[in-house]
Amino acid sequence: MRGLIPSLCTVVLLATHCAAAMAGFQSNITNLSDDIVYDISENGASTRTVARRVRINTEQGVAQSGQISLRYSESQQNLKVEEAYTTTKDGVRLDVTPDRILTQQSPKSAGAPMFDDDEVKVIVFPGVAVGTVLTLRYELTRNKPLFPGQFSMSEYFSNAIQRDSMRLTVHAPASMALHADAIGLDGGRIDTNQPDRQVWQWTLTNRPAHPPEFGSVSNLDYSPRVVMTTFPDFAAAGAAYLERARPKSAVTPAIRSLADRLTQGVDDPRRQAEILYDWVSTHIRYVAINLGTGSIVPHEADAILASAYGDCKDHVTLLEALLAAKGIASAPVLVNLGTMYWLPGVADPLAVFNHAITYLPAFKLFADSTAEVARFGVLPGSELGKQALLTDDGTGAAHVITLPLSTPDTGRVQVTTKISLDAQGNGSGTSRIDNTGTFDWAARRILTPLPPGTESQFAARMLTLTGQDGYGTYLHGDLLDLRKPFQYETRFTLPDYAQLPGPGAFQVPLGLGSFSGISTAFETIMVDTRDFAMPFPGRHVTETTTITLPEGITVPRLPRPAEIRSPLGTYTSSYQTDGQTVTITRNLDISLPTALIEPAQYPAFQQFGRAVRRDLRTVLVY
Repeated sequence: MRGLIPSLCTVVLLATHCAAAMAGFQSNITNLSDDIVYDISENGASTRTVARRVRINTEQGVAQSGQISLRYSESQQNLKVEEAYTTTKDGVRLDVTPDRILTQQSPKSAGAPMFDDDEVKVIVFPGVAVGTVLTLRYELTRNKPLFPGQFSMSEYFSNAIQRDSMRLTVHAPASMALHADAIGLDGGRIDTNQPDRQVWQWTLTNRPAHPPEFGSVSNLDYSPRVVMTTFPDFAAAGAAYLERARPKSAVTPAIRSLADRLTQGVDDPRRQAEILYDWVSTHIRYVAINLGTGSIVPHEADAILASAYGDCKDHVTLLEALLAAKGIASAPVLVNLGTMYWLPGVADPLAVFNHAITYLPAFKLFADSTAEVARFGVLPGSELGKQALLTDDGTGAAHVITLPLSTPDTGRVQVTTKISLDAQGNGSGTSRIDNTGTFDWAARRILTPLPPGTESQFAARMLTLTGQDGYGTYLHGDLLDLRKPFQYETRFTLPDYAQLPGPGAFQVPLGLGSFSGISTAFETIMVDTRDFAMPFPGRHVTETTTITLPEGITVPRLPRPAEIRSPLGTYTSSYQTDGQTVTITRNLDISLPTALIEPAQYPAFQQFGRAVRRDLRTVLVY
């Protein structure tokens, strides 16, 4: 799932991280040596040669690295495995025989072969165990550059892996204008006695592994890395992408006919755009093929329409064609779909950008039809606030922009819960959850994969994960109806929730509330400190819970209301009684200037979260 919602997995992983940090972290493998060499031709074609030696340190390393997969595009690249063998702890060499180098179609392209010719060579090493060393040498030749006459490359060296030695060398024609951005590496351009060649070299030695920080930005954002490109700036890179992509969005008779049929009787351009976006979102199957792994050129809009599937750039192309048929301009936007937020100082268009979405300048609106259940103008949480490459801002200019943030005004969750306790202390209740913005998308994404008829099993699991005993179900309408904000309801029963007639006390039941409720907002505060930034969408959450007590049971003294203020937001709670009912209202607002909580902000966030969670544990005494 394209991530937004913290889960029990987050808690488990964070606890694992704490234990690892305390016990002393060991990476699953050690890169004993890496020697990477690029040879670049005048036209931008290149050969990348890699010689690598890896020692296996743990059983997890055996499982993860006992076989290595190398992905390449059959039509654009040649991959040759020159040497592969295992060296046992006793010094015995075990060669990888030809029958252990398997060629497979990429799992992603298998579902859509006309859209991706990627293949995978799987190298299965023999005799892999803790302490063995794997040696691999291969050569990957790109026969023609992704962009005519241009060269780009990026290399990342994850700091979650111990590295003894790394050397990266680039050979290129002296006349080629290369721009490089290297972080955490020693080196740069070096002198050579060849007047017609230029050589760049970077090295890295004796780098210990850093334990991963779960919930943080991508490990690649803070690992040693280098990006190199011939593009002078991102404007040129964006223009080059658009030059190859835009002709594919030509308006054909089939495209025009579909656009006219879908928007029949609708004159408002914004509503027309929404209808066309909704149709592409729900009728064109998304096949996840990242930019840069194959061709960056989308397919013809007619071909995408006929097959009813495509990757991100194909989605953008088909939507662009349908919009153009109604006179509505749009353009591709390149963005990172994962947790990478870093943008290099030089303009390699694929160093961080692996996904394409749509910009509509007439409405100043961004849309991602591959998100499947995102409403028009709503972006998944992993895209919010990121730097992206807009290929055409409406004036023909390409430049780097920042995508919209989630704020308390745009990302809202409202939970209305009604619970009744009977004389035996059994609780039964309902909740209605209303969502807007990225939380609307997140709720739909969680519920969409559920097979019909399994809602009660899912409800029981959610109650268990939130520390409650009981059963219930989820009720909702058409998850693919993107015309209105998503609202769903829950019903639940909590046996023996309170020990009546008392005296006693109980916490305000969570029941089956929102997946993005107040109780989940601070699941990532379980580590004492953070070295790296943490993605976090701004939000407004209101939870109103009305508890009806049985006759003869009262709450003589209500808890004190709370008002907690932080540089990152505010939280309030209040309590009211009316006869046998107690109403608890809680509000959380978190507003951030960027999409990230930086390490310097984390102590304030943790303090805020602890104070809120302390108030959530308030009990009603009867």
